[in-house]
Amino acid sequence: MLTRLLPWLLTLLCACSRPTLRPEATGELWVDGAAGGGDGTRARPLRSLTEALKRPGPLLVHLAAGRYEGPVRLPEGTRLKGEGPSTILAVTEAGATVVEAGRDTALEALVVEGGGWGLEARGPVRVHAVTFRSQAQGAIRLGAGALEGKGLRFEAGAGGQAQVAVGVLVEAATGGLPTPSLILRDSAFVGAYERAVRARGGAMVRLEEVSFQGPRMALSQEGGVAVVERVRASGGAGTAFSTVEGTLTLVDVRIQGHEYGVTTNRARLSVRGFTSEHATRAGLGLTATSGLLEDVVVKDAGNYGALQLTASDLEVRRFRLEGSREYGVVALQGRLRLREGTITDVSTADGIAGDGLHLRQVEADVDTVTVERAKGTCVLATQRAHAVLRNARLSGCGLAALAVDTQATLESRNVNVSDTAGSVLLAIEDGQLHVEDLTAKDAKGELVSTDCEGQTRVLLRHVDASNRQGLQSPCVQLDSSPRASPSQP
Repeated sequence: MLTRLLPWLLTLLCACSRPTLRPEATGELWVDGAAGGGDGTRARPLRSLTEALKRPGPLLVHLAAGRYEGPVRLPEGTRLKGEGPSTILAVTEAGATVVEAGRDTALEALVVEGGGWGLEARGPVRVHAVTFRSQAQGAIRLGAGALEGKGLRFEAGAGGQAQVAVGVLVEAATGGLPTPSLILRDSAFVGAYERAVRARGGAMVRLEEVSFQGPRMALSQEGGVAVVERVRASGGAGTAFSTVEGTLTLVDVRIQGHEYGVTTNRARLSVRGFTSEHATRAGLGLTATSGLLEDVVVKDAGNYGALQLTASDLEVRRFRLEGSREYGVVALQGRLRLREGTITDVSTADGIAGDGLHLRQVEADVDTVTVERAKGTCVLATQRAHAVLRNARLSGCGLAALAVDTQATLESRNVNVSDTAGSVLLAIEDGQLHVEDLTAKDAKGELVSTDCEGQTRVLLRHVDASNRQGLQSPCVQLDSSPRASPSQP
């Protein structure tokens, strides 16, 4: 029965993802501003767009090449179709709106130019193959209902224009109107937008195959739900994708530059394929956030860490963090689960510090992780953190491979350490370090370095190390009992 129902369910879901418009316009009119004026047929087009829009609808209005001065108000049920970039709707008043669109309307194949807002809409509205340029406040403002855009281009900052506040604003209007929802596909934002897309008041946003080149922020979300798939962002100075008290899903997203790739606060986050390169602060900066992150790559992040996690409950699977300054992962408070990841080449600007995993006041469970060439500590638990580390490979650690301090506890099992310049194990300031099944080769420093003050303890079991320095410290306990034999069937 389930197999029979699946095609029907898929059809229903696809239908629900699109704005519902009434049947396409049945009456057709042609308008040509360069014509002498006729009855609105193809052979004798009207000269005035205003006259055409006064005709009773529903209407399909074909608009010839030329420049048409607004404001333009699309009556319910009207579809306005131009001839591409040569058809231009514009206003001369800086604060005016070029096009106002009501329910069941559509714009296609034209340019919307100038004005305060390019398009103010209450959907359902369709906008296809339209360019918005040189608006003072924003390109589109959606206050209710659904807007579906495809093949759109948004241009800001042309001709020395100052930064534009927003490309598309999706914000619920008052008065009990339908929640606004934006679906935007195969589109591009270019130039100096402060926020390319801004969603507020519980709005819903879906972005697919959209590129952002130059906006300070690609998406700013305050509440509501946003889904971002196959999207690219570059050239911005702020956070690429930001959400506060919303639900954000990222699928196959790539970011070049920006201050942060993603920031969240009191949010839910789902990631399936994400790459951030050259973020000036961090690849992801997540606060009070829950969710699952899979297939994450962060390269050359700034000194806030590749992953900066605060008071969150997160699981990260299959990650690769390369060339971060200061930290690979820094986690403060909350809970963290890391699975199947690699952290390489962590160094501060001066080249004397940089931690692979830096865990503070957090409950952390780490499994199958490799840390290579961390100038500071490969894995550090501090400030009452409790961390469990299993199946780890640590090499090229500068200060220590495993370190614990300030009343923190680190439990490790099946860890392989090689080519470490500093100590293999470091425990100070009431730190508790429990190590089982450790292999440590080519360590240049001590096997164990500890201050043995207060509650500082190092418990070792099944250690294979070429360097035995530090085992005689009074707070170091070595369990030399043999491993238990495998049980016989």
